[in-house]
Amino acid sequence: MLGVALTIANHEGLRRSLRSAFGLSTRAINLRIDPGMDLIFLCETTLPSSLPCLASLTHPGVTAVTLREAVLTWAPDPEHAIGRGTPTLGALESGSCFLTANSRKIPIATFNSRNVQSTHIDMELLGQPNLLEFLRSEWFTLEISGTNRRRLNRPLAFQANLKFEVRMLPQTAAAA
Repeated sequence: MLGVALTIANHEGLRRSLRSAFGLSTRAINLRIDPGMDLIFLCETTLPSSLPCLASLTHPGVTAVTLREAVLTWAPDPEHAIGRGTPTLGALESGSCFLTANSRKIPIATFNSRNVQSTHIDMELLGQPNLLEFLRSEWFTLEISGTNRRRLNRPLAFQANLKFEVRMLPQTAAAA
């Protein structure tokens, strides 16, 4: 099991940040950018393959690693009391989970409004690709991106929990 803590930063005003970065006028930006882009989120983290939970993948008899379960769980912000305006995973509308390594990106799971609960999201797996080369690379990136139902006025912290099935050569599994 691989568990990773991620945070969606609170809404910062996309049009204002682009104007200051590129010197564009507000009118020019409004013509080029869909207002709905304010509701797009992207979280990613780059992880080493040397994590203790991935140690079994270094065995030479491992032939395949497939994703068995992908769940997002809400992590309440300890600095803010839970109450009105507290962002939960219920603020998310849809999203996808990707792994990237060695300049290759692969979608591994997705969710939509049917999957979203306030404290967890059970993502739907996208096939059963062999993820061994991604997880064995020196570094790999886990990305979760998608859309919100509403703008976030505080950061939204959550954890991505991924469970994998490891397949080994038959003679290696018998000897182990």
